[in-house]
Amino acid sequence: MQSIFYLNRIRFINVLLLLAILAYGCSNDDDPSPDVVTPEEPKPTATILKDKARFGIGAAITATQLNESAFASTLSGHFNQITAEYEMKMAKIWSSENSFNWTNGDALVDFAKQKGMKVHGHALVWYNSMPEWFKNANYDTLTYEAKVKDYITTTVKHYKDKGNVVSWDVANEIFSEDGTMRVEGVINGKFNDPIAFYGRCFQYVRDVDPNVKLFYNDYNVVLNSAKRAGIIKLVKRFQKDGYPIDGIGDQFHYTVTTSKEVMKTGLNDMASTGLLVHISELDLRVNVQKADDYLFTNSEKAIQSQAYQSIVEMYEALPDKQKFAITLWGVTDKYTWLTGWWHPKEYPLLFDSNFNKKPAYDGFLKGLK
Repeated sequence: MQSIFYLNRIRFINVLLLLAILAYGCSNDDDPSPDVVTPEEPKPTATILKDKARFGIGAAITATQLNESAFASTLSGHFNQITAEYEMKMAKIWSSENSFNWTNGDALVDFAKQKGMKVHGHALVWYNSMPEWFKNANYDTLTYEAKVKDYITTTVKHYKDKGNVVSWDVANEIFSEDGTMRVEGVINGKFNDPIAFYGRCFQYVRDVDPNVKLFYNDYNVVLNSAKRAGIIKLVKRFQKDGYPIDGIGDQFHYTVTTSKEVMKTGLNDMASTGLLVHISELDLRVNVQKADDYLFTNSEKAIQSQAYQSIVEMYEALPDKQKFAITLWGVTDKYTWLTGWWHPKEYPLLFDSNFNKKPAYDGFLKGLK
């Protein structure tokens, strides 16, 4: 009888041990129950423009600015694309018929490559950036175009070899405000069919670099329906005649009071071409009346922030495949061109003169999806 008692006791203990093992196994984190769903940690919201945007975030810069450490770090920390403000234009590169000065353009492109940034080339053909020696050469039409072709071919090949120049403004500011060809004697006066000349320039770029994106760039595109109609007519002519074009850029040198509805309508009209859309030179003036006693108060900063947010939101509303980049025409108010051209009391960019983020930066960030 006593042996039976001990046998039952051993069996009872074994059952308890088995239950304990099963209970431990079910609660083990390495073998969770299939009925238990572990919630994912929410992803942190990006607070840096280049990290949040799904398209390029660019800035126009000069080689001299890169010598300032605060400028260089702000640029590489928040942007992933650059445009040369003027140092990749024809007048700066083409010093004589057979001489090319790459120094400053290379400095920009090499910095960008070191920081993993892309480069938007600006600009190959612009009536207002022809070297004086070239304008004074008095070439006949055939020689004139042959020289332009040589310049384009040499320049695009040079920067193709760098590996990070992904796009070019091939032609800049062809049209007047009424949508007709700009009246100037540098290019338009040379050709009976200037649109065909520009189309061939686009083709010269494509022949050198089949992968680079080719843009036409101008100002007031979204505001001026007549100019925009002229640009769309150029696009259709290019497509009809087989000339390559990938995108249109609008410079967006506007004010905080510029009509958002007009901008939105114009932006959608640009996108109706099916081409890439580039906001190519964005800055927003706040001292709209050019007042000598203007104060950039907190309320003025908030107005600018909302204006940036609205522009980014209307750009984000475009089809994803057509969003190329938004490029600021500068990084900091310290170096904006508008203090010379517009008014000394002007604060149009995302960073103040001490490289601090402005509310405008937050507005831009909020506008991104």
